[in-house]
Amino acid sequence: MRPIKPKPSNLSIKLGQPSVYNPDFLRQRARWIRDDLDPQIARTGHDALHADDILKLDDFLRQLLSAKLSIEDIRSSRIHLAVLEIAGRGTRWPKRLIERCDAVKEAWEVAHGPLQGMGIALYEGGGRLQGICRPEDLSKELLIVKWLRTPGATKLSPVKALRCGDLGFKPGEWWISPLFAFRDGIINGAEAEGGIVSDLAGAYAVVMTGKSEESGASANEFVYQARSSDKGRYRLTAGTPESRHPVRILRSHTLRSFYAPKAGLRYDGLHRVAGWTIKMDAKKKEMLYFISFKRLPDQLSMDEVLRRPWTEEIEDYREYKRLRRLARDKQTETARPRIDLATPTVTFSTDGIVDVYEDGLMTPDSVSEEEDKSDLACLRRSAVTSRDATGLGPCGIAETAETMHDVHTETGERTDSLAG
Repeated sequence: MRPIKPKPSNLSIKLGQPSVYNPDFLRQRARWIRDDLDPQIARTGHDALHADDILKLDDFLRQLLSAKLSIEDIRSSRIHLAVLEIAGRGTRWPKRLIERCDAVKEAWEVAHGPLQGMGIALYEGGGRLQGICRPEDLSKELLIVKWLRTPGATKLSPVKALRCGDLGFKPGEWWISPLFAFRDGIINGAEAEGGIVSDLAGAYAVVMTGKSEESGASANEFVYQARSSDKGRYRLTAGTPESRHPVRILRSHTLRSFYAPKAGLRYDGLHRVAGWTIKMDAKKKEMLYFISFKRLPDQLSMDEVLRRPWTEEIEDYREYKRLRRLARDKQTETARPRIDLATPTVTFSTDGIVDVYEDGLMTPDSVSEEEDKSDLACLRRSAVTSRDATGLGPCGIAETAETMHDVHTETGERTDSLAG
């Protein structure tokens, strides 16, 4: 039976103190321990800890020891990993705090089993991807169709990203892959190779990957090398008032830069074009565009932005990759033809084709396929606001409105696997 959570004391409510039964408060405390205190101790030793921090942490651990937390709250907040971090660093943390964590660890293991085997919540309650996708959603296009069929799907549109400004996003916000950044509307494409988000009116965002960044004098300045196939470079170098609008800059973990995130995709704030240089590549016989960006002074400091991704976010990224790899292996195995099936079985092959087996024979599931194509075509037609709009397109959408129309009516359409 799930333990009943006792109500916070009247004194706690009166003083406005957060309760340890609040998952958000637990998550903040776990983040504070793992991303603030532990790196500080690793650099300079526990003597560097402020007395107030030691007292606050000691009081928090005593609350954990007396509380009856559910395993769901423990897993979703990652507080058990923070406790293990302290308990497992006998020579790093103050002895009193280690003893407190040992006591908490022992009490929780009696109630819930070994903490090491508790894992983390990613797709379950309180997890980052709860209600968004499942490990089995390997096809990027089918996942987008799935999102379109869910309530509130009208907000899923590439057009959202074709606007100037931060769109309500804060510097430092992070996503496991470009696909989820596209879902939230900060960019208009889910492709991992990145590029410039633009249309005929201007450029709005840049997703930097690979060797596209040359570091500047500080974290607030850099030079971006646009790909020769990216028409958005003309919008950034047009010399018009529209080309002076702030641009959203996102860095991928695949970017070869000191400022790249350790995993996933991170929004680094608004930047303006400060200048550009055009050079001829003698070997490739093409023009290279080097565009200088300068960060707006009112943005959150890069010191704060560079703290992301947090430890929990890196764990989410690794767990996402691990579960997808297992799902892919399982899907590949189940997609193989079988001759001993007694009941109809539906399998999804790695190329996104739906196969139905009845009495050992494969029959096409043309209805589902046509529905998927219809929904995806609707998304693609909404990808641009005017003819010949350019920029990143969702899941392989062509760069112009005309070619987008051609692509979604093409019979030999390819289904890519999830990016990231």
